[in-house]
Amino acid sequence: MEENKLEVPNEPHKAVLGTAVGATVLIAIGAFVLSFAALTDLAERSGISPRLAWIWPIIIDGMIVAATVAIVALNGFNRKAMIYPWSLLFFGAIVSTAANSTHAILTVDSIENGVPALVSALVAAMPPIVLLAITHLTVHMYQKKSEAAKLRADLEYDEEQENAQKYGVAYDDGYSAALNDAKTAEDERMAEIEQEHQDALARARAEGIASARADAKVTPIKQNAQKAKTAAEPVAEQKKATDDKAPLFDDMAKRLSRP
Repeated sequence: MEENKLEVPNEPHKAVLGTAVGATVLIAIGAFVLSFAALTDLAERSGISPRLAWIWPIIIDGMIVAATVAIVALNGFNRKAMIYPWSLLFFGAIVSTAANSTHAILTVDSIENGVPALVSALVAAMPPIVLLAITHLTVHMYQKKSEAAKLRADLEYDEEQENAQKYGVAYDDGYSAALNDAKTAEDERMAEIEQEHQDALARARAEGIASARADAKVTPIKQNAQKAKTAAEPVAEQKKATDDKAPLFDDMAKRLSRP
């Protein structure tokens, strides 16, 4: 298994990618400056007003710049999404190369400095060609970086799946044991709660019985005391009435005893 495992290629360092992007930008600026001068002169020779001739190189080289930026921005998308920006870049590079070569040939023929027209055309064609090549190289580096990162992530995922399958049985056994232990502990806790509830009911029942018995003993005593109190009330009232009449009898006796 280990022998068949794919090796993950090293991802390009950020410094390398930054250098590639910086070189692409510098080459693009240089190619734009050289092409701007050549295409402006060619536009004037083609009958465009000198005041407007500078617009034509901006259109051609601006298309190259826009396509280059789009290719870098769309890096990582599928090939279908990259077809249009790459087509614009190739078209702009071809037009710029042809225009620069034509301008070089016309210039050499006019000044007659002994340089072959083919050499002059090749020199003029190099900036847009190099720009196209360096742009493709930079995008290719970013694509390989993305592929390496994706491959590394896939391998890590495969390793995780392999480990999960390898230790799956042990994991399941451990999980089942832990689940059983938790269930047993929960059953024991519920049993303790039920026992405490039963004990509380028993205590309450015993306390109720004891209280009822105590009330049963006290009630006859209270009833006898109430009866005695009730029986004593008429005697007390009769005695009070007799005591109230005693002064009257004494007064009548005194009056009768007088001469």
